[in-house]
Amino acid sequence: MLEAQLGSIAAEAQGAVSVTVLNLRTGERASLKGQTPRPMMSVFKLPIAVAALADVDQGLLRLDQAVPISASELRQGGPIAEAWKRGETAPSVESMLTHMLQESDNTAGDKLVSLLGGGASITARLRKLGLEGITIVGPEIAREAALVCVDAPAPDGGWTMDELAACTTPDAAALGAAVRREIESPPDNATTDAIVDLLARLDQASILNGDSRKWLLSRLASTRTGAARLRAGLPPDTRVAHKTGTGQTVQGVTIAMGDVGIVTLPNGEPFAIAVLMAGSRASVETQEAVIAHMARASWETFVGK
Repeated sequence: MLEAQLGSIAAEAQGAVSVTVLNLRTGERASLKGQTPRPMMSVFKLPIAVAALADVDQGLLRLDQAVPISASELRQGGPIAEAWKRGETAPSVESMLTHMLQESDNTAGDKLVSLLGGGASITARLRKLGLEGITIVGPEIAREAALVCVDAPAPDGGWTMDELAACTTPDAAALGAAVRREIESPPDNATTDAIVDLLARLDQASILNGDSRKWLLSRLASTRTGAARLRAGLPPDTRVAHKTGTGQTVQGVTIAMGDVGIVTLPNGEPFAIAVLMAGSRASVETQEAVIAHMARASWETFVGK
């Protein structure tokens, strides 16, 4: 029943949509193309946080550890870059994680990718935790470079904002081909089944220790992005611990949009939901409404309305 509803809603997106929903207490599950890898965009910051906190649990990192950031590592906007301009050039791991999760800060996200040894190292950590179906290449600036500096090799020191600004604007055909690659063969990718498994493992406390798990869920519950997505489909004041992701819209196509998280029902039982879409030709407002409607359908199924 829920799968049929989700399929009907997905058609409104005018693109490829994957969604997985799991009641974390009853085990009731619905999945639509849940094993198809989709681009994560900033959703990848959730598994990055899990990998970083796993290092904290092992004593390899400290939340209060100061991490110097150079000018070349700054990204466009965000609290960490703004603080850097005020002279706060060495934020703590906790500050970077908080801003990465709550405001989707790209300076923090890309610095944490570097701090953790790069995408392959983070992916290996996830596999060690038993998390399959999530692959991180990173950093996120590379996703922008793929569209701005089409087919250009990454500089030896990695992409910077200055290097992006120096790239030649690609022609329409080259840009269109780059967009298709990002949609069809996304470097940073996940299945919605895998994301829901990660969320379920967080709920069940089978990854991360008690303090790290509690810290992460509290930060996700205070996410400031995506007000028109999962949250918009749910009653006011519903607890939603979530992370969003948004790709660029190029030539009328949005590369990716998503929202994933844990929703708490009125009876206190949680359900996990992950929605990842790619290649949508619908408006951004319609795409966000699709996510909201999927959250509403799941909510109504589980509360029996």
